[in-house]
Amino acid sequence: MRSRILLLTLFIGGCANFDGGPTIGRIQENHQPLADIPLPRVMHEDVRREYRELLKTIEDRKLKEQIERRIASVYMLEGDYNQLRGVLPGDNGYFPDAIDAYQELLQKYPDSEENAEAMYQLAKAYDLDGRDQDARTVLKQFIQDHPHSGRLAEVYFRKGDIHFRHEEYEQAEQAYKAVIALGGDSAFLNNSYYLLGWSQYKLSDYDNSLMAFSQVLDRLVPEDGKVEKLDNVNRSLVDDTLRIMSVGLAYAGGASKIDSMFANRPESAKYTWILYSSLGKHYLEKERYEDSASSFRAFVMQNPDSDRAPEMHADMIRAYVDGEFSQQVLPEKESYVRNYGIRSEFWKTKSADIKAKVISNLKTYIDELARHYHATGQRLKRELAEGSVAAAAKVASVSEQRTSFLKAAEFYGEYEQTFPNDPRIPEMVYMRAEAAFDGGDYPTAITHYERSAYEFKHPKYGPDAGYAAIIAYQKELERLIDAGGKGSEKVTAWRSKGVDSQLRFVQAYRDDERSGSVLAKTSEELFALGRYERALEVATSIVSREGDVDRELNRTAWGVIAHSQYELGRFPEAEAGYRSQLRYIDGSDPQFAEVTERMAVTIYKQGELALEADDLAGAVDQFLRIKVVAPRTDVRVIAQFDAATHLMTLENWDPALAEMNELRRLFPNHKLAADLPQKIAWAYEQDEQWLKAAREYEDIYRSNAKADVRRDALFLSAELYEKAGEDQQALTYFKKWAFDYEEPFDTRMEARYHVAYLYKRMDDLNRHLYWLRRVIDGHNKAPANWQSDRSAWLAAWANNEYGDYWRIEFDRVRLRHPLNKSIPRKNEKLKNALDRYQKAVGYEMAGQTTRATFNIADLYGQFARELMDAPRPSGLSQLEAMQYELVLEEQAIPFEDLAIEVHQANIERSWGGMFNPWIAKSFDAMAKLNPARFDKQEVQVAYGDGIR
Repeated sequence: MRSRILLLTLFIGGCANFDGGPTIGRIQENHQPLADIPLPRVMHEDVRREYRELLKTIEDRKLKEQIERRIASVYMLEGDYNQLRGVLPGDNGYFPDAIDAYQELLQKYPDSEENAEAMYQLAKAYDLDGRDQDARTVLKQFIQDHPHSGRLAEVYFRKGDIHFRHEEYEQAEQAYKAVIALGGDSAFLNNSYYLLGWSQYKLSDYDNSLMAFSQVLDRLVPEDGKVEKLDNVNRSLVDDTLRIMSVGLAYAGGASKIDSMFANRPESAKYTWILYSSLGKHYLEKERYEDSASSFRAFVMQNPDSDRAPEMHADMIRAYVDGEFSQQVLPEKESYVRNYGIRSEFWKTKSADIKAKVISNLKTYIDELARHYHATGQRLKRELAEGSVAAAAKVASVSEQRTSFLKAAEFYGEYEQTFPNDPRIPEMVYMRAEAAFDGGDYPTAITHYERSAYEFKHPKYGPDAGYAAIIAYQKELERLIDAGGKGSEKVTAWRSKGVDSQLRFVQAYRDDERSGSVLAKTSEELFALGRYERALEVATSIVSREGDVDRELNRTAWGVIAHSQYELGRFPEAEAGYRSQLRYIDGSDPQFAEVTERMAVTIYKQGELALEADDLAGAVDQFLRIKVVAPRTDVRVIAQFDAATHLMTLENWDPALAEMNELRRLFPNHKLAADLPQKIAWAYEQDEQWLKAAREYEDIYRSNAKADVRRDALFLSAELYEKAGEDQQALTYFKKWAFDYEEPFDTRMEARYHVAYLYKRMDDLNRHLYWLRRVIDGHNKAPANWQSDRSAWLAAWANNEYGDYWRIEFDRVRLRHPLNKSIPRKNEKLKNALDRYQKAVGYEMAGQTTRATFNIADLYGQFARELMDAPRPSGLSQLEAMQYELVLEEQAIPFEDLAIEVHQANIERSWGGMFNPWIAKSFDAMAKLNPARFDKQEVQVAYGDGIR
């Protein structure tokens, strides 16, 4: 019997702790199938019967109470069992006996320590039987009577469940808060937070509701945020929580509410992305596409480095796609590639498994972006070509076109960089080259055209790519030259690379119909680079080709040959090359004249080579050959002009004059024609054709030449008219020059000298004397810095000339009787002459000084002789005659002494190395005046550097 009681006690004790689950109404709906529950080995009624029989035998009150409680528990267990099995309930439900039993216990044992459990079971029975208001009353009493019970958390939870069920959300909120306030590790805590959130949500207290729900996530979501690792129960609770939070967030302000509520909660970091994702998906279900995208965007912006950012960004893009927001899709795909692509910081820092998650999207987006921008650029290009773009928008359209092409090229490049082993890489490389070319990025285009042509040798794109690379080189060269880089090292380097590309094309695609023109272009470029021998080699290979060679190619090739020979200094070969080129050019073609001009230049260069070899005659022959073979070229005029110049050097005046006169007749407006009159005049002058030379200078003077040229021509014309014996014309022009021009001072002095001289030759003494004074005054009154040895010489000459005039006047006056009347008159003339001669001496011009010195001495000597030879008065006695002679001798001797003294001074100049006709005359005069000294035959004088 004792062992039986113990067995029943253990069994009933186990049943007494049965818990139908923490959520109201079996929240999780996660019951085990009935078939899986093992049936008890004894029936409930049998157990109760055994307990009742046992009661009859026990006296101990405490033990009796325990048995009664076990009986109540069996009723509870039976009702629960029947409910689970689906047995139809009685009129009062499944738990009327259990209810009665617990009520009887509470009344019979009001002070029992186990009444808390009894009240809990009573409330549970009421609740399971659908009498939740009675259950709430019992639970409320439980809270009052047992505030320290271990069941208190569940009691509050059950009470809150009942309030929630009856939409008494404020009371439910308080009950759930009470559960939470108790803390600990209660099994009801997660569900209390969950239902608290629901209660507050129902009360429209969204902020607090969200915070309550977040506690569920705080407690259940793993640290790595991977909710898929949760068991079914907790995963279901988390999913439900996220769903209702999404709804609450939508009401409370959307993604911005996540930012404000959870940004400063470190514990929420593990699931914040789930909130954004869940909210975005909620909006998507409601077809609120913009809000959905904004939710995903908010997470990406707040957490750009998160491993979840690419996933959220992709969800954002899908929301825009689903909502057909095409304007937003493109920039977001571009942003995705920029943020997570191979060139991003994300790619550099994340692990391989994280990066693997973005590969699929990257492949799709990069391809779509490249093709979109390429198509956009092509569309704009077509519209611009068709003229369908308004003038005002043209500049913007051109800029947008270029930007589109360059973006396309960039994305094609990123595709290759990201997926280097993709089978579409050859196509991507070619498309990148095409886009870069249309976008004006020729270096990039060249690189990838050449890869298509020579690395991939694409059967479809290869030849076109190789040829396109050549065009791209030319475009880049044009750009560099337009930017002011002509002749720079950079331009030269690009040109050289372009040539290499052309040669590469010809070698790789020799049978391509464009190879001939490329080869011709190559030879031109080689020439431009100064690689003349190589240019010759390439060009010669063109003209040497068998079969029909295109006329245009021949023309180009012969041009390169001729140019290269020219640059190599092989001018005869260059001439031959140009002659060959002319065979392929129609005479009406403007290039015919250009090539003829170049050929003429090669002949001219041959003339220059003759000049370098000092073969003037040979140079003249080459120069004159041009007017025969290329008479209408510009070089012809230069060459003929130079030929005439060299003929003058050779003093072949007549041929030189013939060439120059022909040039002047045929090419009067050529720039060199302006120099011809002076050269012709000079040639006539050198050939002593004075009159023609004078007339040429006269024509220059009357032309529109520069003022100084006309001025000089006037003087030269006057000089040459004088040489030609046309004194009157010469005099007219010398006078005009003297009157019209103040400067140059020396030339003006010369002009006055010639006028004075010509008037003397014409025996016009008055005008002669007038111009002598102009010469003298011209020097004397000139500023010191103007005066020169020549002007001083002319002034001395003019004074000597003036002295000669008074000498003549002196000679005209004869001494007559009475002498006291004639001597003063003669003496006056003497004084005037001496005055001029002495002024001439004052200029210290050697030739004029010795001239004046001699004339002074000669005047003194002549005056002395004339005094000695003066007529004697008639009727003088012998004594008076002797006395008269003595008087005359006394008057004459001083003048004779002066004559000797001045002649002696003139002669002494010879001892210093000077000798001229005037000094010689002084010697002759002294031989007469002092024969004892100067008329000795043994005296010999040699004249040279000095007197020996």
